[in-house]
Amino acid sequence: MPAMKKYFKEIMIVFVVILSRLPFIFNSLGSDLDGWREVYTGKVLHEEHIYQVSRFPGYPFPEFLYSLVYNAPYWCINLLSVLFTAGCSLFLFKILELIKAKFSPLIPIVFTFIPVIYLNSTIAMEYNWSLFFLLGAIYYILKKNIWISALFFGLIVSTRFNNIIFLPALLFLTYFYIEKSIKKVLLYSFLSILFTGILFSPVIIKYGPHFLQNSGDSEFNLVSILSLATLYIYGAIGTLAIGLGLIMQFFTGGYQKIKELGKNHFITFSAILIISNFIFFIKYPLEPGYLIPSVPFVLILLQYIMKEKMMKFVLFTLFLSPFFIHITAEKIRFKGMVLTNEDYEDQGLQYCSNLVQEIKKLSKDHHTIFHVGNLSEQIMLVGKFDKTSHTKIVKNLSKEQENAIINKKVKLYYINTIDGKIENEKNHILDQHGILFYKDFELNR
Repeated sequence: MPAMKKYFKEIMIVFVVILSRLPFIFNSLGSDLDGWREVYTGKVLHEEHIYQVSRFPGYPFPEFLYSLVYNAPYWCINLLSVLFTAGCSLFLFKILELIKAKFSPLIPIVFTFIPVIYLNSTIAMEYNWSLFFLLGAIYYILKKNIWISALFFGLIVSTRFNNIIFLPALLFLTYFYIEKSIKKVLLYSFLSILFTGILFSPVIIKYGPHFLQNSGDSEFNLVSILSLATLYIYGAIGTLAIGLGLIMQFFTGGYQKIKELGKNHFITFSAILIISNFIFFIKYPLEPGYLIPSVPFVLILLQYIMKEKMMKFVLFTLFLSPFFIHITAEKIRFKGMVLTNEDYEDQGLQYCSNLVQEIKKLSKDHHTIFHVGNLSEQIMLVGKFDKTSHTKIVKNLSKEQENAIINKKVKLYYINTIDGKIENEKNHILDQHGILFYKDFELNR
């Protein structure tokens, strides 16, 4: 009982986070196909002892962890993300306690209800996993434990390689919180690179420098970037509350506190991290999940800037944000992003299940190849297809398969996917030798 009293806040944080996610972890592995790819990579690793990245630049930590649970029910696999999110909340609570910030029990709970955090806490995606290691690295710097912090940094990179961009910010934090010692900074740099090299070695050994492939450079679109960085992170009412809070702060108390914040090294660190994260996001504006590392630090900055009553209003609104009002280019929904995403998951899984049934019907009596592009990993998992089967599910055709199709040794079926269209533009195998066997997937938004 004394231990329970001592850690009551921590226990309540974990309890709220886990309990609030349980209704949403049974549906599927998520609407993001990258999660299915990672789980499938784990399956291949376990069954065939072959490591192939789910996509470049490689995600060895989640891919290897999924090799232990790939055959478990959806809820069991998704529970990993729930637990990592609860861990994020705990580390954030501990960090707020160490820097003596306000709202230390409240912010860690509300943080997990911000829509982008909530969505990625119930599916097989590694965004919140890497945030857990980032917050852990920060916590152990504040506790002056360089070795454990550097180990956590290696885990950050082995979970999501792009998070290597946060090393300068962590070095800044190390300097000001560990004796302002250049030697400590150099030691932290060396250990971080060492642990990164060790933990990322499966990718480096397999692919060498070729793992650094450009897979996401996009054209600059200001409207899209602003939408992804606000509505898709904090939700419609959450974004509105933050905007109103900042405006009301300007007309009531102003921003006199900002002048004092320059003396606070943790606030400067937070600003460096947020800016570096946003610059990377502008370069690769693919998904709102790329901005997840900034979310806890935005909340920390807000609680330093805003008046207490204003901050409480913003936190209360963010708490409700995942469940009410979701705005897209197509329409405004009164149910929030979490419930909308459940509908998207249902549609995707139903399409995939129907596709699997059609494949099984068409492949009963002859050798067949089904070109399903970027859906291949999901179909392999849902349909429990064996690689040794005469039915081949492929993302792209090999030269050997192309020759077999042209010589009519096997029959080719295909669906319209981005991968298929790109491949067909090069060799016209699909439209000249294949049979379109199922309708395109159209998401009902």
